Amino acid sequence: MKIVYPEAKIFQSLVDAIGKIVDEVALVAKPEGVEMKAIDPAQVVMIRIYIPADAFSEYEVEEEESLGFNIGDILKFFKRAKKGYKLELGSEAEGSKIRIVLEGALIKKYVIPNLEVVSEELPDLSNLDFKVKALLLASVIKEAIKDIEAVSDVMIVEAPDADNLYLKGAGVAEAVTRVSRASSALLELEVEEPSKAAYDLTYLKHIVGITKVSDNVEVRFGTDMPLYLKFNILAGGEAEYVVAPQAL
Repeated sequence: MKIVYPEAKIFQSLVDAIGKIVDEVALVAKPEGVEMKAIDPAQVVMIRIYIPADAFSEYEVEEEESLGFNIGDILKFFKRAKKGYKLELGSEAEGSKIRIVLEGALIKKYVIPNLEVVSEELPDLSNLDFKVKALLLASVIKEAIKDIEAVSDVMIVEAPDADNLYLKGAGVAEAVTRVSRASSALLELEVEEPSKAAYDLTYLKHIVGITKVSDNVEVRFGTDMPLYLKFNILAGGEAEYVVAPQAL
């Protein structure tokens, strides 16, 4: 098995987001693409990263193979990559070892044990009857999270009508981000019925890194429903992130 992703730093951001909720993950490589999935111990949030085979500059996977690793350990190596470095992952020693190669001005190789990590079985929540669907620039989510963090530990997402979407937090002070149909940051908005829900900002802060390597994000929610986020990764692939609601 040998796969080469064109941007090591982007791959690092994806793995780092998973590492915010679990310590270990299995990268499952199949002929059609690579997948990593995780759900936090409290079952408040789940994440799925999928990168199709054609997003890799090299992809040699004849049959399903799993690479299990401690996220904190592998990030130590990923952080040695500079912008523009390629990342190669593969297996050695009859699958008992994981090969990590960072290639740029220098070529760096690391070998770590291939751990037995179970790939989580996650429910498909993308087909829930969400009442609001929107497509935003990913930077909107990043900026809203940073603004709300200064005043609250809860993000309230609200679509009062078919023309506006609000991301806000309130405590002693208040922070509000509004995107409207007139804004170039709001690419699509469908509101089946006015909706409002609250989500723990602690978990949403985990995906700030993904917003930096994405262009657009699909947002789906409804009153007292999960928040479903689907990021389009710049170098190829997608990241799905689902957060359970909390009481308003």
